[in-house]
Amino acid sequence: MILRVQTAEDNTTLRTSRANMSPTVFILLPLLLGVSHALLKVHVEPNVVAAPGATVQLKCLLQEVKDPLDLKDLMILWFTRGIQVAEFDKTITIDKPGMSMSLEALKKGDATLTIQSFSPEHAGNYRCHVFYKSENTMRQTVLSSNVAVTPDPQEGDVALSTCETVLDKKLDKVVDWISKVEGRLAEVTQNCSPKQDKTRAN
Repeated sequence: MILRVQTAEDNTTLRTSRANMSPTVFILLPLLLGVSHALLKVHVEPNVVAAPGATVQLKCLLQEVKDPLDLKDLMILWFTRGIQVAEFDKTITIDKPGMSMSLEALKKGDATLTIQSFSPEHAGNYRCHVFYKSENTMRQTVLSSNVAVTPDPQEGDVALSTCETVLDKKLDKVVDWISKVEGRLAEVTQNCSPKQDKTRAN
């Protein structure tokens, strides 16, 4: 069970423990349940380079939403290295200190993740999962430091053996697979829809 403490000032919740559910569950769940997997238009910056101590904003912007955005139907999940760091599901939940999202920005479809006082330890792949009504999609941003860090070989060996690193590599394969599926779905939709309309007209 996760204890949530909500503050009235910023409508933000800070969890007392890390999220332990794999992001793969959120990616594959709609397919396993047979739910419609429509694709949202979401914009991110593929690569972000930051200086130590800087405030970093990882963009995740909903685009082409037809109706006024209803926060009750919106869920946002931010992951890095296989660990959930932020979530919006009626309230904002922050799992890692020094990160934040804006409720006012979310009302406009802006799910930007802000990192205060960037350090090289923050570098890595960040994945923004967006669920809105019956549609969902995921986009990835690679955050890196503009300062080269020479790791200790012994520390590097330990880092490569961590579960987070292994999971992140597996998620990269899932991301590649999803990108191929999305591309194929878009191609099939574009090629088949005009033919179907023409057949019905005849």
